[in-house]
Amino acid sequence: IIGLGGVGSWAAESLCRSGVGNLLLVDLDDICISNTNRQLHATASAVGRMKIDEMKTRLLDINPECNVTLVHDFVTKENANDLVREWNNNNDNSNNNNNDDDDYRARGGGLTAVLDAIDGMQEKTALILACVDHNIPIVTCGGAAGRTDPTQIVVDDLTKVTEDRLLFKCRKLLRQTYGFPKVDMPKSRTKSARVRKWRIPAVYSTEVQQQTKMNANASSDDNESTSSFRTCDGALGTGCFVTGTYGFVAACKIVEMIALDKMVVPKKLGKKPQ
Repeated sequence: IIGLGGVGSWAAESLCRSGVGNLLLVDLDDICISNTNRQLHATASAVGRMKIDEMKTRLLDINPECNVTLVHDFVTKENANDLVREWNNNNDNSNNNNNDDDDYRARGGGLTAVLDAIDGMQEKTALILACVDHNIPIVTCGGAAGRTDPTQIVVDDLTKVTEDRLLFKCRKLLRQTYGFPKVDMPKSRTKSARVRKWRIPAVYSTEVQQQTKMNANASSDDNESTSSFRTCDGALGTGCFVTGTYGFVAACKIVEMIALDKMVVPKKLGKKPQ
């Protein structure tokens, strides 16, 4: 689980309560008082503590047998591929609840799937690319800010996302810079072209994002986060009933893939690996 904020914290607990026995939590952020409205671990007594440390304590209180590994780091455009390669090349998921960054690197812990709860466009795109390169299933989450209706949160292929500017920018970058296909060529003049699926499940809301006066007066580039370094809060708010639903839907997709043994491996052309 990459990013243990408003979405990732709820997803982590949901996966733990669903019986997932090995969880790798990646974040380097601490808990702010302003996180209280939307992040599971944000309580008055936890302010100033590291998010993944608090989550590990909570998860082990739910299931003491869960193997919770912590990586105190941010995923960046520069390190995403190296980190994913390192985690994926390790495959010893032995139960050791005293894991830290160095111990994880020493003992290993391969990846079954990645849950992307990053809120920066460059970092999110880099993580998606890394998972594509290493054939690792990934569920990516869009932006929750400015949303108030959790009933409009859905999951679909990244190529089908609507009303989410964060995922729009990721998709545009993947197409224009990294050669991801936009549409299939029609096989005949009587058939219209259809978007090729990239086999990257995306959690997003079909709700039109709310605007504040400050946000409405800003440029489109100012409205969207292109980097997750590093502010606690933006002009647009949200609530735990929204961020929690994002996390629950993402966790549901991961559990579904594991339970049915039908891992959705991302491919640029939407094809299963040979």
